Amino acid sequence: MKECVRWMMGAALFAVMAVAVWRSGLYFSADMYPVWIGFGLFCAGAGGWGLYRFCQGQAAERPLLPGMAEASPLAGWVLCSPFLMMLLYAVHGAIGSVSVLGDGNQALRWGLYGSIAVVAWVQGSAQRGRQVLAAVWHMTGGLLAITALLPVYGWFPLPYAIVYSADPEVSATGARLAGMLQYPNTFGAVMAMFLLERLFALGPLLQRQPASAPGRVLLGSLPLLPYAAALLLSESRGAWLAASAACAAGLLVERRRMLAPLVLAAAPLAGAALLYRQLAAAKLAAEPWPGLLALAGLWAGSLLAGRWLVRLRGEAAGAWRRRLGTAAGGALLAAAPAVVFGTVWERIVHKFGTMSARQAMVQDAWALVKDAPWMGQGGDTWRLSYRAVQSSPYVGSQMHSGFVDVLLNTGLTGLVLLASILAAAGLLILKRCRRLLPSYMVFLLHGAVDIDWSYGMMWMLFFLLAAQAAAEPSPVGKKTGVLASPPERIRRLVPVLLSFWIVIAVGSSSLAYRGYIGHAEHMQALRSRDNQAAAARLASSLRWNPADYSAALDLAGLVPPKAAEPILRRSLAYTPHHPGLLWALADNASRRGDAGEAIYWIGAALRQDKYNAGERTRSLECLLQLARAEYTAGHGAEARRIARFGFGLYHDYARAAEDTRLRVIRNDREFALTIEAREWGRQLAALSGGKARWAAE
Repeated sequence: MKECVRWMMGAALFAVMAVAVWRSGLYFSADMYPVWIGFGLFCAGAGGWGLYRFCQGQAAERPLLPGMAEASPLAGWVLCSPFLMMLLYAVHGAIGSVSVLGDGNQALRWGLYGSIAVVAWVQGSAQRGRQVLAAVWHMTGGLLAITALLPVYGWFPLPYAIVYSADPEVSATGARLAGMLQYPNTFGAVMAMFLLERLFALGPLLQRQPASAPGRVLLGSLPLLPYAAALLLSESRGAWLAASAACAAGLLVERRRMLAPLVLAAAPLAGAALLYRQLAAAKLAAEPWPGLLALAGLWAGSLLAGRWLVRLRGEAAGAWRRRLGTAAGGALLAAAPAVVFGTVWERIVHKFGTMSARQAMVQDAWALVKDAPWMGQGGDTWRLSYRAVQSSPYVGSQMHSGFVDVLLNTGLTGLVLLASILAAAGLLILKRCRRLLPSYMVFLLHGAVDIDWSYGMMWMLFFLLAAQAAAEPSPVGKKTGVLASPPERIRRLVPVLLSFWIVIAVGSSSLAYRGYIGHAEHMQALRSRDNQAAAARLASSLRWNPADYSAALDLAGLVPPKAAEPILRRSLAYTPHHPGLLWALADNASRRGDAGEAIYWIGAALRQDKYNAGERTRSLECLLQLARAEYTAGHGAEARRIARFGFGLYHDYARAAEDTRLRVIRNDREFALTIEAREWGRQLAALSGGKARWAAE
């Protein structure tokens, strides 16, 4: 029974990671709902079985988690801290935040990460379980690399797997590889993690395997070329830099046994550079069969060349052959970056426009941090609030720094908790499995400067790294051949912890089910051509998930203005500062002819979304229509009051547009004074009696 449950845990890990790859790395929360439904029910069952087994006294003689005897504080903290982060978001959702939906989604995410960590940790407590963890890791990397490279050769076409851009700020070659993740920077970081894991795994592999068993060495080095090629084709400067820094740190730590692995990897890395040069020149559109044949030949040739270089400098070789093999490997390692740099040097050296936008985002974020420094403002704080504080009209609904994003969401409390998770996992890896340290560092470094941590799969990989490190045989186990039993005080907590895990799994599955049905109803409504049927489905969607502001906005657009107002107000109670809801309420008030309400909601919307040229123009038109209606009804004073307010908004709009034109380098939102706005402003000036002032403008 115990082995059956363990294999079920392994199968669950395989399934979750495969779904994460297929569903764009679980970037979208809607993709996470079905994962939680299935995995949560499995976790509840596994927790119930573990609780029953413990109560029967069958677990007393074995450690509950690997490494508990020597690293119990680290292991225990890495396992428990994701659930504490989940609790922090749940508290936000209860006491109020910028988005109840954002809090719920973040709580579900961290509950999923914690459950993945628990299953992986338990799985790694046996020898076969450690092999399963390694297989899950390699399966995930292989799927990501294969599904990214095949579309380049015309096979397995995927939308957005290749990102095209003629902007040299974005791409030096015009095309970048994004794979299933649909974002080249994060895809590059993931490939860097898998590449460095393979590179630094070669050291122990070459030490263990005799010269008469070359098969395992070749198998161990097999993924080097596709991982390296995918990393290069992502054209992510941040991923390249993070990989270089992590590799350098790993070489310092493991310098005594990394010479032979570097020689072995030199040929595959050089082959990846040649492949990059070829595919970049073709803008990632290679001929299917000739291209695949060239890939296969280059791949096989580089593997054989690497193996030959290692044998050339083997122990039985003479001194001159060793020096020759080392020199040849060093030459190939030096040639690989030279081949790549010749293509992208202009973008690397001179094109830094995207970095200036990210710097502006981080600077603007401090205004939000000051509002709630200790606890933050809840999930999706930046996504829903950045338009209120942005100093220039850039487009960036995702904060390009995982640390800053957590600081915005959960304040210093959450940031300290996050830092403790990362530090505990890092210490665990450093003590138990140093070959995983470079991959861990890539996760840490690149996540600090990009949106990696918005992908659920990235955190799953992080906890898989920590679980693999904890699963390594400890010094105690190596000497005695057995794992020591956990301390008695930890064993006493097991029933409480398992019960807590069961409650989290069942509760999260229930919430995920509501979110899943609500999202499915919303998608069905968007596909419907009948407005009445679509409205019914949207109403059903909101009953399942009342906090879904996108469904509320869509429903409000299908019903009469009087019916739409309570829908928008209810949604605003869940998301108090959502710019789209505020603009919709302003438009709704205008359609109902309520000038006072329209003026109020326009002002509220402008405070949350000041660089929205389209909505600013629409608001001027709405105010003009309201003023005309009052004038037609014989309310001249009220008409002039509305017109004066409208003309004041126009004046502010014109001044902001001119200021943007003169001082802002990046105008991604294309904020400018529209032709329609100038016409509405002229007519508002006429109605308000401000013709002379208009002429002076």
